Amino acid sequence: MKEIVSQKIMNHDLERYLQSFIESKDTFEFADLAFHHYLAFNGQDKKAIELLAAGIELLILSFDIYDDLEDKDNVNAVWMKIDSSIALNAVTALYTLSIQVMCQASHEPEFSQKILTFALQSIQGQHDDIVNAPKTEEACLEMIKNKSGALTALPCVMGVMLATGKYDPIVASYSYELGIMSQIDNDYKGLFYLNNDFVQKKNTLAYLYLKKQFNDASVELLSLYQKPEEFVSINTKALKQKLTEAGVIQYLLVMKHLSLQKIKKEMSQLKLEDGKTEKLLSVMIK
Repeated sequence: MKEIVSQKIMNHDLERYLQSFIESKDTFEFADLAFHHYLAFNGQDKKAIELLAAGIELLILSFDIYDDLEDKDNVNAVWMKIDSSIALNAVTALYTLSIQVMCQASHEPEFSQKILTFALQSIQGQHDDIVNAPKTEEACLEMIKNKSGALTALPCVMGVMLATGKYDPIVASYSYELGIMSQIDNDYKGLFYLNNDFVQKKNTLAYLYLKKQFNDASVELLSLYQKPEEFVSINTKALKQKLTEAGVIQYLLVMKHLSLQKIKKEMSQLKLEDGKTEKLLSVMIK
């Protein structure tokens, strides 16, 4: 990725910022999804999949940065420590570069159009998240599908499309569910620290569940999340016990399990060689 930035960005000051952004990246899960789907469907062009994978990680990084700038959190990130106008221009360059690189992996018009469709779907989901549009569980799941699901579907679907030349609706279906599962995991982890989602009363699945106030524990938790000085004084074990009493943890685990079952059901329909479906599932679900 750093080599691509060096080759494509002629403005040295801008390049310096982008290189510092890339250096902060330590996971490449989305590139792995593209790579393993490409191999599972017998892709052979190493250069093409490397371009796609690099472009995908640049895209994911740009969306992470946009998310931090919009939510005004993750204050220790390098892009949050510089002038916001510089950060915004730099991330726009990063996003544009990511699209260019991904589209170079294949010259088929449908390939680039599908990439843009996924990206635009995720941006629209992000808008719904920013304005706190979801008011129900169903609306929240739809927002998550658009925001997180589309970004997870992109590497899976495009990896297959690069290998076969065709869009695979089965791959799209289960990869959206994988994105929903990932977001549910993030929601769960977010319950244990005072983040902006609760301060801003964001309608996550967990917060919508608590707002139904099924029991006294739910009422107590809603109050606790609005009192930072009290929240930081409670230990993790006590907080987990309270979340269990409220039923939030069980609820999120059930939602996650439902997505996992949908993934397994869809993947059982894949017509892959022996062992490849199981290997793909093991890469996706860790």
